[in-house]
Amino acid sequence: MPQESCKCIDREFVDLVMYAVYRAANELLGERTWDLVWRSGEILYERLEKLLKLELAEDPVEALTKVAEWLQREGYVDRACVKEGPDGEIEYIMSRPAIARGAEELVREGAVPPHLSTSLMFAVLKKRGLKAELSGHPQFLPDGTVVEKWKISRAASSR
Repeated sequence: MPQESCKCIDREFVDLVMYAVYRAANELLGERTWDLVWRSGEILYERLEKLLKLELAEDPVEALTKVAEWLQREGYVDRACVKEGPDGEIEYIMSRPAIARGAEELVREGAVPPHLSTSLMFAVLKKRGLKAELSGHPQFLPDGTVVEKWKISRAASSR
């Protein structure tokens, strides 16, 4: 059998598939789709924690930056960065994320978008005793940049 060359998955394909999966999830689950979003980030974090040595990054922004760099290396985004803002806010800037078109369409439809990288980043923060909340909807800029703002607070301790 001839050896086939390895080909990367096309980003447009990923966008189409994720749109379809999350459109179906929204139709079937409604607002419970948010549970799917956040739980998938936690599962992805569990798979990546050792691979990216995230347990060594005590500073939350350092850990988020490691994840952003990984997303960039893997081709999910052209560039990604995390910036600390005032009053416990974090700005997450992604250049051309693979799922941007489908996510923007889902937001326009009033549906829950995949938030693949955001849910992973929120899991990073949760592991460090922090809680993150989206501040409004993501901004989809004409150049393909997507900007999210998050409010960060200490997670309530479970007793």
